[in-house]
Amino acid sequence: MSVKLVFKSEPISVRKTTGELLSAISSVQVSPAATRYASALLDLAAEQGVIPQTETELTAFGSALAEVPEIGAILFSPTVKTEDKVATIATVSEKIGLSTLVSNFLGVVATNSRATELPGMVKAFRDLSAERRGVTRASVKSAHALTDAQVEELKSLVASVAGGEVSMDVDVDPALIAGFQLKIGSRLIDASVKSKLDRMNLAMKGA
Repeated sequence: MSVKLVFKSEPISVRKTTGELLSAISSVQVSPAATRYASALLDLAAEQGVIPQTETELTAFGSALAEVPEIGAILFSPTVKTEDKVATIATVSEKIGLSTLVSNFLGVVATNSRATELPGMVKAFRDLSAERRGVTRASVKSAHALTDAQVEELKSLVASVAGGEVSMDVDVDPALIAGFQLKIGSRLIDASVKSKLDRMNLAMKGA
């Protein structure tokens, strides 16, 4: 099977904004199998001292899946042979400069007929990596693009609840019409923080 993968001239990792890409990743459902694979990769990355690099590379691979439809068409198809999926991953890995650790991991995933779980593995790795660093993961969807000041205010509010460093994914969802929705892992927002969020929502609706 010969498939031509067409990449734009710019590096994949810089074509989508960080917010757009991370928001897409944050909405992916993660299966127990995806978590197991991601955990195994995290352990290997920790042994080699390359967790941040590995996370960056997995995110770049996730971007490739989102931006080049042919990749997903091959990897997620039940009719495409395993060897063709592995070959596609090798091509993508070389094109975007993945390390041996990450490219080999992706190849093993395809060999084990788990390619459809790759988006979930990317998300699971990011979640596990953040947990290991003591970072709270949060995501916000707003009807309109938030200013840097608004994002920082939301981060401060999340930090006041969870404590420590906060990693926030930001996305625009016109379906919200106005205001925004905030998710802090699986934690509930206490009343005092919710009132502050309500005030920010009202301010945005009146803008």
